[in-house]
Amino acid sequence: MEDRNLEVFRQYNIKIYNTYRIRGAFIAETDKGLKLLKSLESSKNRVEFEYTLLEYLNDYPYVDLYMRNNAGEIITEDGAGSKYILKNWFPGDECNLRNESDIANGAANLALLHGLLREVPLNEEQIAKNTGPDLLELFDKRNRELKRVRSYIREKKKKNEFEVCYINCYDEFYEQAQEATRLLVDSNYSKLMEEAKEHRYVCHGNYTYHNVIMVNTAQYSSGLKPSPRRDLISAAGIKNRARAEMATTNFDKSCIGVQCTDLYFYIRKCLEKNDWDIDIGSMILNTYTDILPLDRDERKLLYILLLYPEKFWKITNFYYNGKKSWVPQRNIQKLIGTWEQLEGRKRFLDCLHGTLN
Repeated sequence: MEDRNLEVFRQYNIKIYNTYRIRGAFIAETDKGLKLLKSLESSKNRVEFEYTLLEYLNDYPYVDLYMRNNAGEIITEDGAGSKYILKNWFPGDECNLRNESDIANGAANLALLHGLLREVPLNEEQIAKNTGPDLLELFDKRNRELKRVRSYIREKKKKNEFEVCYINCYDEFYEQAQEATRLLVDSNYSKLMEEAKEHRYVCHGNYTYHNVIMVNTAQYSSGLKPSPRRDLISAAGIKNRARAEMATTNFDKSCIGVQCTDLYFYIRKCLEKNDWDIDIGSMILNTYTDILPLDRDERKLLYILLLYPEKFWKITNFYYNGKKSWVPQRNIQKLIGTWEQLEGRKRFLDCLHGTLN
């Protein structure tokens, strides 16, 4: 381990048995369980907001709560002035999006978290600085970018493979973007946002399989903390009770907002990995709503978010901000894959739309 990391670890009241590097961080095996050390990538105010959330969730089985150093600070500096944070970490595997039991566990975990992340004790300044983006503004901005890229590609005399493919599928995706925007304007989204601010509803902000760990409780040296809501987990119909203990990590994009945006993100990621399988999508939605029901406005917003072609926009954004003379083959494959999943996505959206009526 590097000397500067040892210098940081010495500022904590822990005994270290072993350390090893993972991508962008260090894991330490300590007398107080696994800890993760990483460079500070955000402001002090932002870290304090995250700490407020994580401390509020302290009764929940596993979250990556920041550890305070010997001086009582969340942020620790080495001799060179570099800043770090140390937080709880957990042995286990990431949520496997090819495994229906893991997917169900993840959906139940999200509903339980959302139920807790309401009426969070935040002050007005924290609410103002950490409110999520306005979806109406976001959709408009993305739609303008889609049109700008289409115009740029159409004007090119010599088009590469990516650009030819892009022009061929653009109209279908842009039509979905416009329809989603129109539905959002006509929805009760503004009312939902006002409710989220008033009652301090918090979203995880990046609820993906990378940030959900199926904890190997046999290796968890600090001992298993039983879930205070095991009855709800059982009611959710979890298939593999032995793996129902989950850690939720990386709240660095958490914000005040409509919580079904997290559910949208989770469903989209799961279904992209499973060819928009209607049964899996229904299972996720049913597992979540068995614990935390969605009203009609929330379901409609979920439909609108899934209708908007975010994956197509992301591919567009990467192309526009990258080297246009050469597009990686992987991005061409992503564009083709998104196009090939279009019909499956439409079938799932039709099924979800039916629940609104």
